[in-house]
Amino acid sequence: MTNPLDQPLENDLTAELKERRTGFGKSTVVLGVAVLAIVAFVGGVFVQKSFGSAQNPNRPNAARQFNGTPPSGTNRTNGRGTIGTIDHVEGTTVFVKTQNGEIVKVSTSDSTKFQITSDGKLTDLKPGQQVVVQGQPGEDGTVTAQTLTQRPPNG
Repeated sequence: MTNPLDQPLENDLTAELKERRTGFGKSTVVLGVAVLAIVAFVGGVFVQKSFGSAQNPNRPNAARQFNGTPPSGTNRTNGRGTIGTIDHVEGTTVFVKTQNGEIVKVSTSDSTKFQITSDGKLTDLKPGQQVVVQGQPGEDGTVTAQTLTQRPPNG
């Protein structure tokens, strides 16, 4: 009897190894895409936590997008801003007429900043000028102005 290990192999093992394909299989590509998507999602969560806001911020200057007229349904006296036209000025109190015709009493003080194209003062305000008032409303509806900014006329 002869030893089977003494006989040469019928198939050339070196040739078979060279013929083997290189590259990625379908399952490897799918798995890679899934891992990439998960990493992107988790990264987005961390970015939102670091730089995002938990709630939508109130934008007191949003009216600028609408030529000084906020979209309908917007509260024009919301604790952050009042938009309207100066009706009249009595001493240190400015009466602002909103677009819906309501007159809002606005009290000013020495700490109120007046902006009229450049910084101004209370005496620079004239009836008919459009203004944006930023301040806190009191219990009686009077707004205590922190900033009163003259708006350019529409048109």
